[in-house]
Amino acid sequence: MEQKLLFFDIDGTLLTEGTGEIPDSTRKAVKMAKEEGHLLFVNTGRTRTSLPEKVTSLDFHGYVCGCGTNIFLGDQELFSAKLSNELCTQVAETVRKYKVPVFYEASDAIYFDHQIPDEDGWIKRARELFKRQGRDIEEVIQGKKKVYDKLLIILKPTMENQELKEYLSRYFLCIDRGGNMYEVIQKDYSKATGIKFLCDYLGKNIEDCYVFGDSENDRSMLEAVPNSIAMGNGEEAIKECCSYVTKDIEEDGIYEAMKHFGLIRS
Repeated sequence: MEQKLLFFDIDGTLLTEGTGEIPDSTRKAVKMAKEEGHLLFVNTGRTRTSLPEKVTSLDFHGYVCGCGTNIFLGDQELFSAKLSNELCTQVAETVRKYKVPVFYEASDAIYFDHQIPDEDGWIKRARELFKRQGRDIEEVIQGKKKVYDKLLIILKPTMENQELKEYLSRYFLCIDRGGNMYEVIQKDYSKATGIKFLCDYLGKNIEDCYVFGDSENDRSMLEAVPNSIAMGNGEEAIKECCSYVTKDIEEDGIYEAMKHFGLIRS
């Protein structure tokens, strides 16, 4: 088979939900696909600083981070879309007034707002998930030069929070991740634009791509690529937009899908 480009979401696709482990069959499939000469990329909402070591240790050829806002081939940064410090400050100060759980993701740091009480323990859980204590958003507000790329926010269904969501939607796309959690990303970028960028850079067609995902923030890339694979553990609405539904992540789903498409040989 000619060289293909393979793109993988992280949570629920490469990493199991809850335990956050990479199945042995996934490790084997990744190794075999690289040996076949394919180029493998992580395509994630996480920024570069939040990539788990257990994922980077698999030596992917590159990374599409922050929902298409930061793209790497090996250690070379090919693309970076930055917000202005003015907008970052305005948004952070506005969100602060609503006192909702939030953290801000930059390529080199995660920022928390220490002035917002962590009443439900969500920030504590976020620190545990990303294994980062994080920095204070005041560094961005007062620093005049620092910025972030996106934010993750909890918006319970209240009139005040709907007002905040409408405000954020002026500048960002708010993706509902379930459980009142929204991933707030730059409007002009997505996991799909990241794939298009790499196709153009590497001289490949979209038909040369295979994408693996499980949740709503994978929708853009799954709808953009003909060879789209939904994990068996994925959301039902996501399965409906994919060309193939593989097995559950813990039932060798990645390995099974690669065999199905002839990307690896048994």
